[in-house]
Amino acid sequence: MKNGKHATAEVVAMFKERASIEEEFGKRLARLAKSFTTNEEIGTLRESLDLVKSELETSARAHLDIANEIRVQLEKPMTEFITQQSGTRKTHHSGVERRLKNKANLAAAAAKAKARYTSKCHEVQQLSIPQQNLTKEAADKLQNKLEKAQHQATQYDLEYLSAVERLADSHSHWEQDFRTACNEFQRLEEERIEYVRGRLWAYTNIISTLCVSDDESCERIRQSLERCDVKKDIRIFVESKRTGTDIPAPLPYVNHYSGTSERVSPPAVTHVTASSLGDVHSPSTSTSPIPRNATLMSTNSNGAGAGGFSQFSTMFKKTGSDKGFGSGGGGAAFGSLFRKGGGSQGTSAAMFAVRAKAATAAGAIDGTTSPPLGGDDDFVYDPFDFTVEPTQLFEGMITLGMRIF
Repeated sequence: MKNGKHATAEVVAMFKERASIEEEFGKRLARLAKSFTTNEEIGTLRESLDLVKSELETSARAHLDIANEIRVQLEKPMTEFITQQSGTRKTHHSGVERRLKNKANLAAAAAKAKARYTSKCHEVQQLSIPQQNLTKEAADKLQNKLEKAQHQATQYDLEYLSAVERLADSHSHWEQDFRTACNEFQRLEEERIEYVRGRLWAYTNIISTLCVSDDESCERIRQSLERCDVKKDIRIFVESKRTGTDIPAPLPYVNHYSGTSERVSPPAVTHVTASSLGDVHSPSTSTSPIPRNATLMSTNSNGAGAGGFSQFSTMFKKTGSDKGFGSGGGGAAFGSLFRKGGGSQGTSAAMFAVRAKAATAAGAIDGTTSPPLGGDDDFVYDPFDFTVEPTQLFEGMITLGMRIF
């Protein structure tokens, strides 16, 4: 019975573990079906992949259902069955144990009664042996002792007989209870074997149902794959992804100067040089680039700057007369370029200082010199009072900026 209980408990543990495995497998299949996407596929193969995704979900639900069935139909009932059989077995076993314990106590009492009875009988036998040359007093004393021993032997005999009868009665009840218990244990074992057999049969049917479901699922996938047409999928791809029937032409070469595919050399680089006070030279062609490290400041004692600066200053006049750059001349007038009358110098003076440096640098590049700037507070700026044409003037300004930078 104990071994049968342990074997049944092993079967229950197997059902429990199988249910856990099926549940975990079903959950993992569900996660796999959820993460499996077929959005990038098209055509009949897309249909097959969608069916595979659907069958994964179906298989996941089937495994979860199997786990639930194993728990409800196998594990839980079998656990209750073990508990019920254990209760019945303990009831009969405890009854037999009580009978056996009582029987053992009576057997011990009967053995003690027998020992006393046997001992007293031996004593009577010893006293019954005739003895010679005894006095009357000794003979009477021996006779009394013999009678007393015989009386005790008879009493011990009755006690021994009673103990044996009680033991026989207890043995009879123990044997009856033991037979009843054995019959009940046999019935429980037969019931256990039949029940375990039935549960294992149900287990195989459940697993077989799952296998049949998986086989049907695979058969549906096979039928879908048989309907898969490679040419049809290619045609669907072309119809849905095509961009047109004409192949785009490559990017043509277009020359910036000619506007066609014919290559034309770019024109030569030109430079404008101011040479005199009121004149601006025409553009001249030069193939030599202006060095970037040309000296911007002259060491002439007349001051920083060159002829270009003095030429550039001719665009401005003092009121009423034309004056060049000298002591109290164009330097002061050019310094008050953006000043009206006797007003204070501000941002315009700072702007003039920057342009004055640019003009000085241009003079250094041409290699000419210019007299130092002087001061004059009477200069009034007239934007339309030029000694040269405006077009030539601004061409000269642009040329100066290009040569400086």
